[in-house]
Amino acid sequence: MSKNLKDPANWVKTSSQYGYYKLEKREILGYSSVDFAMNLVFQCIALYISYFYTDIFGLKASHVAMLFAVSRLWDAINDPMMGTICERLNPKKGKYWIYIMYGAIPFGVVAVLTYTTPGFAYNMKLVWAAITYNLLNMLYTFIIQPYISAASLMTNDQDERTKLQSTRMMFAQSGGVLCAIMLPNLSGFFTRYMTLAQGYMVTTVIMAVIMVTILLWASHQIVERVPAPPIDPNNKANIKDVFTLLFTVGPVFLMFVLFLGVYTLSQVQSTMGAYYIKYYAGREDMLSWFSMMMMLPSVFGVPCVPFLTKKIKKKGTVMLGLALAAAGSLLLYLMPPSAIAGMMASRGVTAFGYGILMGILWSIITDPVEYADLKTGKRYTAIVMTLIGLGIKFAMIIGGSLPTAVLSASGYVANEAQTESTLAAIRNLTSLLPLAVVVVTMVIFGAFYHLNEEKVVEIQKQIAERNAARKSA
Repeated sequence: MSKNLKDPANWVKTSSQYGYYKLEKREILGYSSVDFAMNLVFQCIALYISYFYTDIFGLKASHVAMLFAVSRLWDAINDPMMGTICERLNPKKGKYWIYIMYGAIPFGVVAVLTYTTPGFAYNMKLVWAAITYNLLNMLYTFIIQPYISAASLMTNDQDERTKLQSTRMMFAQSGGVLCAIMLPNLSGFFTRYMTLAQGYMVTTVIMAVIMVTILLWASHQIVERVPAPPIDPNNKANIKDVFTLLFTVGPVFLMFVLFLGVYTLSQVQSTMGAYYIKYYAGREDMLSWFSMMMMLPSVFGVPCVPFLTKKIKKKGTVMLGLALAAAGSLLLYLMPPSAIAGMMASRGVTAFGYGILMGILWSIITDPVEYADLKTGKRYTAIVMTLIGLGIKFAMIIGGSLPTAVLSASGYVANEAQTESTLAAIRNLTSLLPLAVVVVTMVIFGAFYHLNEEKVVEIQKQIAERNAARKSA
């Protein structure tokens, strides 16, 4: 009979230092399964939604670009609101994990609606896309912000956190691989019995059911061992705290920049992948394989992170991942239209670097939380995660709206032979734009981020001493 993970009698300390606990295998599996499940649906949006809107649903590229841009502006309001709600509430069942349970079914339902293509007039299609796409993003925020914040309450042990986040990201990338394969191939299979648009919807129904089932189970495996700080009724979190942390706490701002850069890389290549392989390479039959090559090698990059952090530390691991992503983007630019094998290999190099980044980013993310706690006296984990979430959402503006707008300006017309200028735009957007983003990110992060492992341990000690002094006062 398995032991009750939520019973404090079963918790194992890894150190005498405050909050240092060992994470059980079932707990790591449950926590990681959340991201696997979320990526079954979220990667459907990241990899294919732009292509779906223009080439299947029939929306103009310029309108899709506008839709993405307006959605990200709403995120700039919605995400901080969600972060402050999380910090202002302390539900009895648990501070963060219950949001996963409550958000699972609504997220699955709206995912299906997003890939549903009602036979409306064009303007009503735009309205439908805007409502469903924005609802999906809001529900994603409702789940993902508390989810990533929960890790800070599971243990303070940096090694355990690294193991947890590395496993989590390996699962997340695996979910992305499954999505990359299933959505185009299963949708194509269903065209024997229905239209391609209907095939996309049915495939999304299948993936949504799997996702919801996993989320409902996995949410109950998360154990919040480290008590959340009590809420001061006279000093509750508010929107101002979001921007105070962003602009006055250096490591928090640099983490925002890092997530912005890494996810812009991913979003650009996800947005442009379908156009690149269909029009520039002329191999639409390779779409699922090309999409998969952005995900599959990353699964092998993530498990390397614990080894790399021991050898070259967290910052060195980040820089290595960025360097590999840049090299792969440059190689992709050098490939002629006929070099399918070279394209796949280039994509694989970028994906391997991206996998390393996914493993290390979510391990290093809690370090600025500790730093902000020491400097401000407030442990606003969800608000820091909100800023990270904003970095990801702003990446979707650059990676989703900008390429789609440039495509429209270059004369792109869906499902027709493209002009030389459009083909050049597709090639440059898929390779040179992510290359530039990664290089800028490397320079900023490499020059200014100085929060190493030794500093974090010292910060944790100072916080524990400060909190103990407060209790005895």
